Amino acid sequence: MSEPEEVLQLRACRAEVEEIRKELEDAREQQAKLEEKINGLLKKQREARKKRREAVLAADAARVPRLRISKEVGMQRSNVYKLLEGADTGDNS
Repeated sequence: MSEPEEVLQLRACRAEVEEIRKELEDAREQQAKLEEKINGLLKKQREARKKRREAVLAADAARVPRLRISKEVGMQRSNVYKLLEGADTGDNS
């Protein structure tokens, strides 16, 4: 005895919804991993910028020309001057 068409349709709908739910779970897991990676990279970036700031301040104290400092660290001179004045440049360099 075969199943009524309506029952087969219900099973197909259930399978479709469950497949979408599984894909959503997978996507959410991937998103969580990416967010964790991004947060780790942002932490590393903050640490690297702190080290860069200390290096710029040390170079300035050693009387390295500011133009050379900006070239060596890959920052615009205006951002180097702001950093030396104590302002956080927040640049993406």
